[in-house]
Amino acid sequence: MFKQKLTSVVNNVEGAIGCLLIGFDGIPIDSVYKDEELPQMSAVAIELSNLLDKFRRLQIYDVGEVNEVSITAGTITALAKVVAEEYLLILALSVEGNVNRGQTMLRLISPFVEREMR
Repeated sequence: MFKQKLTSVVNNVEGAIGCLLIGFDGIPIDSVYKDEELPQMSAVAIELSNLLDKFRRLQIYDVGEVNEVSITAGTITALAKVVAEEYLLILALSVEGNVNRGQTMLRLISPFVEREMR
């Protein structure tokens, strides 16, 4: 259901490795990889969901909502965007990847994902 949108992100962002849709519970919904699946991406996705869940709990302190984060670990940069309050879009990029374009593409497909998740 989401493959087409995830594929458009991977195909339109320089340096994209893969794009995933995952629940805050760590359960993957869908994923697309440019070449081959990276086994460590599942672990990164789960840790990002845990991190963002902790930030969500900070809302009780009037910190404000955290809707996007990026983390660079080794040679991979992972961008994460919260969608439909319970899910994350995660884009993995190589170090030379276009982070700004990646953020823009995640923002562009997030309304579609939100509509489909209802």
